[in-house]
Amino acid sequence: MDISNLLNDIMQIQEINCDRYFLCTDLKTIKIFAQAKRQHSGCNKCGFPGLHSHSWRAKTIQIPPLCSFAEAYLQIQYERFKCPLCGNVQSEKIKGLHRKFKKYSTSFVETAGRLMEETTCAASSRLLACNAKTLWSIDNYRTKLLKKKFKLPDDLDVSRLSADEVHFRTHKVVNRSGPFAPRWDIRFITNLVATKHAKIIANHRARNDISLKNCLRVLTKEQLSKVDFFALDMHPGFMRVAKQMCPNANICVDRFHLAQKLNEAFDSVRKSELWKAKKINDSFQEVMLSPGRRFMFLERNPNLSNEEENMLGKLKLINTQIHHSMLIVDYFHKVLDEKFIGPFRSRLAQWYLLVRESKNKHMLAFARLVRKYRINIENYIKSNLTTAVSEGLNNKIRVLKAMAYDYSNEESYMNKILQRCGFLNSRCMDTTALYSNSDFGTDPAHQ
Repeated sequence: MDISNLLNDIMQIQEINCDRYFLCTDLKTIKIFAQAKRQHSGCNKCGFPGLHSHSWRAKTIQIPPLCSFAEAYLQIQYERFKCPLCGNVQSEKIKGLHRKFKKYSTSFVETAGRLMEETTCAASSRLLACNAKTLWSIDNYRTKLLKKKFKLPDDLDVSRLSADEVHFRTHKVVNRSGPFAPRWDIRFITNLVATKHAKIIANHRARNDISLKNCLRVLTKEQLSKVDFFALDMHPGFMRVAKQMCPNANICVDRFHLAQKLNEAFDSVRKSELWKAKKINDSFQEVMLSPGRRFMFLERNPNLSNEEENMLGKLKLINTQIHHSMLIVDYFHKVLDEKFIGPFRSRLAQWYLLVRESKNKHMLAFARLVRKYRINIENYIKSNLTTAVSEGLNNKIRVLKAMAYDYSNEESYMNKILQRCGFLNSRCMDTTALYSNSDFGTDPAHQ
């Protein structure tokens, strides 16, 4: 096989005659000179084969890197002729030249698009020796093309879903509508996650019931009826929409958000006791109850030194409210550790009794919250389903956002989330036809 046939196969360009190539002095750039074969020429507008040659022109296009060459260019000579149908002198139609980005081959555009699925446009520009703004345009063009052809995989398992929001950006409101209007405009993106696949199915702006409803609309009625468990935080709008659109789903309250509410209740106890200590000028309790030492009160903290354990033991003897609150926090975690409903209910009843005996208003308020969502907590015990997958994907999104030095376009941000953490990428869609500028299917190709 000669170099001409090899270039035709690996770059999906028309048959050419390659006569020579040129290497730059740094040995990192290669420029290949070639000429299109006469029998493959055709009008650039109508495709009708030309009869009489008028002139020859040369065009340089960038192709994907070859082996150790970071930059590769192909200078191809193409024919101009008088087209019998158009009646004008037209250029030959060059196969393999991208229809929108004329300076690049289709193989280069698809290679750049696949690279930008994993990293930023700036990083891709350094690897491909291309302008970052051009790559951003390529990424947007390719993403919109993928979304037109996109459909969810046929083997998508929707038996377990979760939903959570991720922060987009925060703006200070310059022209407020009134003195009581919010000073900051905080925007979020709601993500719907298939926990079996650990991928985002859909996303939408804001974090209200309308956002989750629009995310669930990408699923059919049959798929919505197959949802067995749905993990959510204690957002009333999310829970209302999940019950309405997923009739057979058991709504699970996430353990992480329960623990977060419990820690907030304990922190309120610490603040009230700190205020009492300052009132009576108790220096020891002021030091122990200061905000910088609030993590010492976690009973499951194994990193405490002997001195800190002695100080904590002394505080328990002095302050009964802190001691009782620590026991309540530790016992509630043991309640959530239960794997079966029977032991869970008996332990929860004992925990209620412990809270009532403490007579602490902050813990009593948290107990009322637990009683309100008891059915949803029991669903968590049955399924052991949490929003851990959603939180992990949120962390991945934050890394993506930090790599890009923040996003200003909300639609681009949402598309990038689906591309990096969802099914809108070449790993889940067959995009090999894009190497030849043709249409492509959406057959899933899961890893």
